[in-house]
Amino acid sequence: MEVKSIRDALSWRGELGRGAYIVVGLALFLFKWNLDRLLSGYFFSVSWMPYRYLLPGMEELPEALDGRRHLLMTLAVTALPFIYLGVLFTVKRLRSIGAPVFLVGLFFIPFINLLFFAVLSVLPSRLPETEADAPPQFLQRLMPCARWANFLLSAWGGCCGGVPLLAVGVYYLQSYGWGVFVGIPFIVGLIATLLHAVHQRRAFHECLLVALAACGLFGACIFLLAMEGIICLIMAMFIAVPLCCLGALAGFWIQSTHHAGRVPPVLLLSCLLLMGFEKMEDPRPVSYAVTSTVEIDAPPEVVWNHVVSFSELPPIEDWIFRTGLAYPIRAEIQGEGVGAVRHCVFSTGAFVEPITVWDEPRQLRFDVTAMPEPMQEWTFYSDVHPPHLEGYFQTTQGEFLLERLPEGRTRLHGTTWYHNDLWPASYWKLWSDHLIHRIHLRVLRHVKQQAEANSVAPSSRHRR
Repeated sequence: MEVKSIRDALSWRGELGRGAYIVVGLALFLFKWNLDRLLSGYFFSVSWMPYRYLLPGMEELPEALDGRRHLLMTLAVTALPFIYLGVLFTVKRLRSIGAPVFLVGLFFIPFINLLFFAVLSVLPSRLPETEADAPPQFLQRLMPCARWANFLLSAWGGCCGGVPLLAVGVYYLQSYGWGVFVGIPFIVGLIATLLHAVHQRRAFHECLLVALAACGLFGACIFLLAMEGIICLIMAMFIAVPLCCLGALAGFWIQSTHHAGRVPPVLLLSCLLLMGFEKMEDPRPVSYAVTSTVEIDAPPEVVWNHVVSFSELPPIEDWIFRTGLAYPIRAEIQGEGVGAVRHCVFSTGAFVEPITVWDEPRQLRFDVTAMPEPMQEWTFYSDVHPPHLEGYFQTTQGEFLLERLPEGRTRLHGTTWYHNDLWPASYWKLWSDHLIHRIHLRVLRHVKQQAEANSVAPSSRHRR
């Protein structure tokens, strides 16, 4: 249906060409950004940059900002009409290329929505049913007709599309961002599905299986090429596999539309450009704090001595430290008071921790000026050293806080501040917080055991 008026343009009926879709999309983006830039700058004194929409979470708002929640609520309210219009025009564009309208759900997934916009902006409208639109001839000649041969070659095709992207992102751009952890798994699943459907339309379970096979081959290639170890692959698997399946779902519905053969090149080029944009922006790492607590049957004066430095910890029993994760062994200190230097020795090396707060027996705080590698990769190679082991996870501060309790007891809090340069930051925070908590507990339980052994606590005898 041809758009003749604003009423037609805002109607849920009809279709939208690629040229109009590009113009409308860019116009809405620029209008929304300038509106938010004016609101955040005038009322909240915050510089609002475009990448906050493109790659969410790249930079948090200043924690000291007064009315931080009010700013986010204001921008969320102003976003509602733009979301409505974005969904409306995307539905009409999907209808134009002959794809199911529920694929509009990709509009709400960070980074993938950018790839989605690129594909919708390139694909022409569907051809009349009387005209054939076969895949490119070279693909028809390349892909075998036999089911299993086609399946295996399609899986390898998806894998081979992802490995170069990963190599460029990690080793050339040195970025572990949305492109690496979100874009590439989605592309691997989508390309494998479209290749599998070159000769005939495939059932959904076939699309899902070939996408998962491509994801498995992708992981195996990363391991065999010494780009990563097993532990990091397992951590990434929980985000990569669902996104690969999402790519299979998109591919299942795209396979029957016209010009599906144009999708893989558009995706690969778009992902490269977006990863370059991530590197160009060089976002500030997101900072977090993790606190763990134990209660000890000993007074703070006794506990303090085992906090400042502690003896050799017993052999590891927690299975997670057997995977290669660095774990604490002992702590030593040179000097006393502010300016003293503490060394917490881990299985991979020592943390250098100059003391910044010495409030005996209440608070011990220190900076971290040097730290060892956070883990040793599981691999059969003699040395695998992926870039993320250096600087992408950085501990910045630590603290022990001793809280005096009744009956001569102490509540000991251990806190670690760190920043994370892996994205999506909220996903990797789940892993980081959990692993740091396990490290805390290994130290705090040892301090508890040593302090209680060296203390004669009347309260303990009373309870017995």
